Amino acid sequence: MQATRSEVFKNILSTDTCKAAPTDTICLPEFSHEELETFLEFLYCGNLAKEKFEMHYYCLALAAHKYAIPHLEKFCEEQILKLLDSSNALKVLELSEICSNETLRVAAMETIVNHHTEIIGSASFMEFATENPHLMVHILAHSCKKRKT
Repeated sequence: MQATRSEVFKNILSTDTCKAAPTDTICLPEFSHEELETFLEFLYCGNLAKEKFEMHYYCLALAAHKYAIPHLEKFCEEQILKLLDSSNALKVLELSEICSNETLRVAAMETIVNHHTEIIGSASFMEFATENPHLMVHILAHSCKKRKT
């Protein structure tokens, strides 16, 4: 019988070769326990189940950028583009800004402009606008440019 990905992952982490000395400490305070498990699972397996990725895409993309992990950055970009819709476009735009990801920025802008009536009416829009006035200017400019064409 073949072991599941979860079993393989747990076996890898439980082996002595993967353990640090008791005096060594690695701190990754930006992760919750579940996010850290997901991050490590990706590092060991090179892939994630769709459901896990959907739950943790934001922190994974931030970690990929912060720790300069190109494979994870590319994986996140590809998967986020598949997830992108009006419900998460503002969050993806914010993420694209932090991670300097032009592909995500353009895709998020297009989604926001194409679904502006739905997004502007959302509960998260005012909070986003208050916290990201520079991005609101970019959204407005993109919207005006799109209307001219």
